[in-house]
Amino acid sequence: MSRFGLEGKRALITGGTAGIGRAVAQRFVDEGADVIIVGRRADGTAIADEIGALFIECDVTSEAAVTDLLRAAVEVLGGLDALVLNAGIDPGMAPMADYGTSAFEQNLDVNLRHVWWCLAHGAAHLTDGASIITTSSTVAAYKVPNVSAYAAIKEAVVSLTKSAALELAHRGIRANAVLPGTTLSEMTPADHWEIPVMETMLPMGRHATASEDLVGLYQFLASDESGYITGQAIAADGGMTLGMSYGTLRALGAPADVMSPSTTTQHRPHSK
Repeated sequence: MSRFGLEGKRALITGGTAGIGRAVAQRFVDEGADVIIVGRRADGTAIADEIGALFIECDVTSEAAVTDLLRAAVEVLGGLDALVLNAGIDPGMAPMADYGTSAFEQNLDVNLRHVWWCLAHGAAHLTDGASIITTSSTVAAYKVPNVSAYAAIKEAVVSLTKSAALELAHRGIRANAVLPGTTLSEMTPADHWEIPVMETMLPMGRHATASEDLVGLYQFLASDESGYITGQAIAADGGMTLGMSYGTLRALGAPADVMSPSTTTQHRPHSK
């Protein structure tokens, strides 16, 4: 077990049946935590069995369902030391004028209201010294056309996280937001248009995978080693929010002999 091990920690992870949430759940289990994953998938129990976790089905767009979820999780685990608010949906892309009220409301329900309800009702179920980790997005800090609703909502997630950090600090409870960049997942599969675009734009020249590039940050924030870190929005984005990369400049027509890295060292390739 590493210094950042989670032995004895009790964790609840929303959106834990796929993508980032599933990868985080697997890492937490591997590091000794007792984990409940939350989702609406019919095969949720089978996924939890494969991970070594437990599964609670919950529609996080319902406040009543969220309050029941929190009570059930505490009954099963005996308490909560880590609350990972990761449930989210791909809201699609459209200009504000064309986005539509129903899409905006769905975006609000899953990507923001569930965070609000879990924070509002979850504090009473958390042990002193617990860790809250929310999943935001780099678009909270780096805007992209036609994702206005998602960007605004993910920025609101950061704001709520910081407010929770302030309100719960007297109990030693920490709250931090992770801002993932382009990450290979069910929401962003390998053939998604975003993958080659981001691989051009990203300073590190590659997309992320949750199991290799993101889970370590979640583990650190859940561990006692991060006990003095709270209210932070931490981007795990391959340098996206830093500014223009060499790849972007070359794609825009900058001279190759001017806009080339001074080193021949290549970026780390993925094994997957």
